[in-house]
Amino acid sequence: MAVTWITIAVADLNNYLVGAQVTAVNTAALASGQTDRFTEVKLSVISRIRNKIETCLSNHLSATALTIPPSLKQCACLLIIQGLQSSIPSLKLSEDQKKLIETFESDLTAIAACKLTIEEPTDPLEPPNAQRGGPIEVVKSTTRKATRDTLSGL
Repeated sequence: MAVTWITIAVADLNNYLVGAQVTAVNTAALASGQTDRFTEVKLSVISRIRNKIETCLSNHLSATALTIPPSLKQCACLLIIQGLQSSIPSLKLSEDQKKLIETFESDLTAIAACKLTIEEPTDPLEPPNAQRGGPIEVVKSTTRKATRDTLSGL
């Protein structure tokens, strides 16, 4: 059954990290002219997730840019948090967060290997970005005239 894919907003991170930490990792110690960190990290994480999805030829991406299946929301949020956390080393990921991230990494690998299914989007990207399987050409061979037996003794 097709579902509408979702976008991740900075507010979604509040469900997985304390609001003050989200603000800190997103805005603290920015370089002059640097925009918030969330935008860049989100772009990287969502692109990676969509790439993993598209690796399995039976999956289709949503035509809406930067969207993911609803079932991967927590995965995306935690991977974004992981990317944001590295900007402030004193804010460490908890052991539970690390375990969840490992699980999500395994899930993404399983999705890419077509071992785990995802929801079909209501607006599939056509034609898909990834090259899909091409036609098969059957090649017929002729009977060999020169074989090991016919050439023996030469």
